[in-house]
Amino acid sequence: MTIVAGLQARDLGARGSKLALGDSDPAGSIPLSALRVLAAVPRWWAARAAAVGLQPPWLDVERAIEAPAPSLGAVAPDESVRGSWSGERLGQAYVDALSREIRLRHGRHYTPAELSGTLWRMARRALGHGATARRLSGLVQDPASGAGALLLPPLREHLAAHGTVDAEFTIAGLPNVISGVDTDPYAVWLANVVLAAEALPAFASIPARRRPKFPQIVRVGDGLQVDRGQARVVIMNPPYGRVRLSRADRERFGDVLYGHANLYGLFMAAGLEALDDEGVLAALVPTSFMSGLYFTNLRDTLAKKASLREATFVVDRGQTFSGVLQETCMVVFSRKKGRRTVIASMNGHIDQVARVKTPKGAGPWLLPRRADDAPFAAAAISMPLTLREVGWEASTGPLVWNRRKGDLGPTPVRGSVRVVWASDIDGGHLHRDRERDHLRYLKLAGPEDEATMVLAQPAVLVQRTTAPEQRRRLVVAELTSAELEANGGRVVVENHVNVLRPRASAVLSQRVLTQVLKTTTVDRVMRCLCGSVAVSAYELEALPLPAESVLAEWEAADPDDLPRLVAEAYRL
Repeated sequence: MTIVAGLQARDLGARGSKLALGDSDPAGSIPLSALRVLAAVPRWWAARAAAVGLQPPWLDVERAIEAPAPSLGAVAPDESVRGSWSGERLGQAYVDALSREIRLRHGRHYTPAELSGTLWRMARRALGHGATARRLSGLVQDPASGAGALLLPPLREHLAAHGTVDAEFTIAGLPNVISGVDTDPYAVWLANVVLAAEALPAFASIPARRRPKFPQIVRVGDGLQVDRGQARVVIMNPPYGRVRLSRADRERFGDVLYGHANLYGLFMAAGLEALDDEGVLAALVPTSFMSGLYFTNLRDTLAKKASLREATFVVDRGQTFSGVLQETCMVVFSRKKGRRTVIASMNGHIDQVARVKTPKGAGPWLLPRRADDAPFAAAAISMPLTLREVGWEASTGPLVWNRRKGDLGPTPVRGSVRVVWASDIDGGHLHRDRERDHLRYLKLAGPEDEATMVLAQPAVLVQRTTAPEQRRRLVVAELTSAELEANGGRVVVENHVNVLRPRASAVLSQRVLTQVLKTTTVDRVMRCLCGSVAVSAYELEALPLPAESVLAEWEAADPDDLPRLVAEAYRL
């Protein structure tokens, strides 16, 4: 995965600075442990080259490949690195040797072989390739290549299809069919070594007198500066995080931006630009692009210019990317339009979940994450209304507590108001979480706080952030008139809680809406709608609902019958 320094404050206009190998790491100092892994690479190469019968000088990695080696100084090699290691394991060792803080801050996560192989197979299916290995007929490009993990499967297939016939021609032509870019010069060098090692049998079959250096496939550079319309496949595991754009980049990506820019969304947009007329975009990305408000225009662009052919949700992302909390998926888009999308789930093995209508438009995409979610998603897609359209508006609680630490206390004082925390609505009813009682009251600062912080009307409260292992995605409690009166007629809601308020035209009453949101059926629908563990106000307002005549039946129903009626409305 590419390195981007200071994601929260980086100006992409300065992103493409030319870093010479041997310069300081562009995202902060590389720890000694990682440098020791790199120092062991020449010995690893020599063992791999000797195993296929090569002799000096081809056992010297600097003599054998064009990519210039970084200057590491007098660093002792890591003795644990073995010549029998695969290229994937060597790349993983480099990333593992980085500090956790560097990996999280700069998004350095190596793609495991299981995921890189799966993503390439998904891309092959979108290209219409069968089971037999095929020579690459167009450019496969990774704009955030890191140590080259995602390029290894297509390279292996290309080499297997050629065999050792005309190996000199095959190797010389590799830069025309395999290409990578990354801003980390150390990872770039390692990627070139790892990819060259895959071609060693073919390399060894070339007579020594005609044997050239192995060509450089991965280069140091800016992965967002791609040649448009040149690639048959763009395959990526891009960095992610909010980023500040230069004026030029904001103009370039204007069609896919909506509010804050997220780096992985820019990489997906640039990857789409880079595809030829038959091209395929294959990406390992957070699922938030499928429903988040800030990805509204990106979804619209993707749907207009390509079709989502496959989506595989990675269930056990904790073992895949250490410290990453966002839900993750592998998606493949094709320039060739299609009507159906294959949905799968990956948790040690891959299970097909469903075949659904290919999502279109800028709104949240309803996609089942599990096989038993498929009926919920299919029914929800056909619903004629949304929660916003039936008169309910959602907003996020305004209190960001760590910005107001000095105004929070355990007891009420003059001008203070009780705070409602996310933990106060655990279990589906409003209560006081004792662990939050030391921050129970907020002292208002003046008229502005009165206008922006205070909630003085009954509402439905929904936790904004849940854990993936939680049984429910929708954790809901009703703020009743009685609760408000008991707290002086007003409360302050912190920003891990969404607040649902009715307009005058609201079809469902507060009591019934609370009960509907608590049903298992609607909870499962929301799991198909949410692209992350966070339940945003935008996604709540987009919740699909049946026709007003059905909602009227819910309103008049006995509360004990409501779960059954809701399930029937969603055809379950």
